[in-house]
Amino acid sequence: MLKKISSPKIFIVLAHYYFLTFFIWLIVNPLFGDRWWWLFLLNSFSVYFFLILPLPLALAIITRKPSLFVGVFGVFCAGLFFYGNLFLPSPVKNTGATDQLSVMTFNTLGFNTDTEAVINSIQKSEVEIIAFQELNPEIATAIEEELLDEYPYQILDPQRGVIGMGIISKYPIEKREFELKGYWVGDPQLLKVTWQGRKITVVNFHAIPPGSVLNFDNLSRTTEERNRQIRELLSFVKDRSEPVILLGDLNVTDQNDAYKILSPYLQDAWKEKGWGLGHTFPGAVSPGSSRPSMAGFPLSPKWLVRLDYIFCSAQWQIESASFGQWDGVSDHRPIKSTISLKRK
Repeated sequence: MLKKISSPKIFIVLAHYYFLTFFIWLIVNPLFGDRWWWLFLLNSFSVYFFLILPLPLALAIITRKPSLFVGVFGVFCAGLFFYGNLFLPSPVKNTGATDQLSVMTFNTLGFNTDTEAVINSIQKSEVEIIAFQELNPEIATAIEEELLDEYPYQILDPQRGVIGMGIISKYPIEKREFELKGYWVGDPQLLKVTWQGRKITVVNFHAIPPGSVLNFDNLSRTTEERNRQIRELLSFVKDRSEPVILLGDLNVTDQNDAYKILSPYLQDAWKEKGWGLGHTFPGAVSPGSSRPSMAGFPLSPKWLVRLDYIFCSAQWQIESASFGQWDGVSDHRPIKSTISLKRK
C-alpha cells in the first residue's frame, strides 16, 4: 500500500521543488536567455520567485529544517543581487551635472476615449517631454486642443487601434527620417530636440508584444523578432555621438533578452533611481485592455510586471525616476524621469 504523506511533508516537498526550480533557472537564464517559450515565460515572471519567498521562510521557521533555511538564504541573496538596490536609498553622485530635463513615456491604450483623464494625467505628471504609444485620434485631438500652450511642440501620429505614436515637448523638436525593419507596434519616432542650446536625440518605440501566453509557437516567433528589432535599434543608438533618450514600451521584463541587449549600453532610469519594482502593467480592466477579465471582473492582480522604460546614453546623469500620474483607464501606467547632462 502507498504510504500517506502528511500535510507538512507535502509542503516541505513543494518547497524543495521551488528551490530546485529557482536554482535551475538561475543557471539557464544567463546561458540560454529566452531561447525556448517556457524559458521566456519563466524569465518574464521570475520576480515572483522572490515575492513568494516568505512562504518557504515561514515553513522553515515552523519545521526548523536546515535545508529549507539554506534554500531561503540562497534565494534571498539572489534577490538582493537582482533587486536589492531598488529598495535602498539612491546614493548621491556629484558629477557636475548641468540643468535638468524631465521626460515621460505613456502607453495610453489605443481604445481609451477618456480624454479628460489622459489630459489630467499629463498635467499632473509635470514633465517637459512625453512620448505616447497607442495614441488614438480622440486623445491626440484633446492634446492638440488643450495642451498647446503648455506643449507648443507636438508631433502626433494618431491611429485607430494600437499603432498610434506621438511626442509632445516644451522645447523645439524636429522629426527625422527613421526606419527600422520588421513589425513594430507603430512606427518608431526619431526626433531631434533643441535643449539648452544643444541637440539631443529622442526615440519613441513600441516593441512587438509576446501575444497569447498559450500560443507557444507565437511566443518563440515574437521573441526572435523583438530581439532583432532591439539589436537594430541599439545599432542606431551606438552610432550617435549626441545624447540619446529612448522612451517606450519594450513589452518584456528586465530578465528577458530584449532588455539584456540594451542594458549593457544604456542606463535604465528606473534601475538607477527608481524605488520598488516599478511594475507598470497590467492596469485597468477597460475596453481593449490586456488585463484578463470575465464579465468585467479582473482575473489577475494589477501591476504584475514592468514593460515601460526610459533608457539614456552615458552622457546623462539619472536624477530621479518615478511613476507618472496614472489616468485610471490605460492598462499601462506612465514612467517619468529627471535627467541631466554630465559635464565633460
